[in-house]
Parts: sequence; structure tokens; C-alpha cells
Amino acid sequence: MPVIFQFRPWVRRAGLSIVLVAVAAAAGLGWIRERSLWIYIFTLMAGGFKVWVGTFRPVAEIGDDLLVLRPLHNLRKRVIAWSNMRGTEQMTGGDRLIVYYDTPRGMRFTALNLNLIKGRREFLAAVDGRLRGMGFIEKHAGRSRYLSRLDAHQRGADDREGNDK
Repeated sequence: MPVIFQFRPWVRRAGLSIVLVAVAAAAGLGWIRERSLWIYIFTLMAGGFKVWVGTFRPVAEIGDDLLVLRPLHNLRKRVIAWSNMRGTEQMTGGDRLIVYYDTPRGMRFTALNLNLIKGRREFLAAVDGRLRGMGFIEKHAGRSRYLSRLDAHQRGADDREGNDK
């Protein structure tokens, strides 16, 4: 049974309010024949509708074999097998998590706005715990925090350093 993380309630309300503002603008400006204005209103309405509808599904699901992410800025969900995970990146104290993973077409990444997740701390703890259980290690570079695997070259260098002590 996957652990499910929903969007925070205000995200759905924000999407709906964008749609309502666009509808009100269209009604109030109905007599204006400015094409660029109508393109803007339609784009605003479509974006708000995408956000509103997108929040009816969970933002993330953590399963035994898969991590499913539904960032609002993507048109489709990202289904990532744990075995294909390469690592994560997060700014220290930041609100964005970047997940790196392998696909048949090469390595890809997707970003997730952590402020939108209801249970953000629990989500991060679950992802971190799963990756650490798979042998991922934490590294810091500047203000960024990474969880990644040691590749064979790094493992060999670490083993040599350990043998010299």
C-alpha cells in the first residue's frame, strides 16, 4: 500500500480563484476586441484550471517499488522506479526537491515544490529513509544537500583511503 501525500488545501483554492478571476475578466471585458488580451485571459484560465484539476490527485505516492510525483508544472506524472533513482538535491532550508533518475533515454530530473505538499516533513523523511536504506549517502556542497550513491570509482577510492588508515 503506497503512502500518499496530498496537496495542501490552499493550492486547490488558489487554482479555482485564478479561474474565477479569468472568468470575471472575460465577462467584464467582453466588448474589447483586443486579441492579445483574450489570449492572456484564456492562458490565465487554462493555467488556473490545470492547477485546480491537478490537485484532485495526490502530489506524491511512495510505494515499495515506485515513487510517483505529480508536479503542477508538468503535464503528466513521473513514475520513478526506486532502482532507477540516481539521487536528490535540495537547497538547505529550501522549498524545492530535485529528483534525478535513469530512463531508457538517459538521466532525467524532475523538480517538486515542497511547499505544496501536505505532510512535507514526513514526505522528505520517507524519501530520505528509503534512499539511505538503499545505500545513498548525504553530501553538502555550498547551500545544497545531496543524497546519492557512491559510484564504483568513488567506492574504490574510499576503500583505498580506509585501508591506508
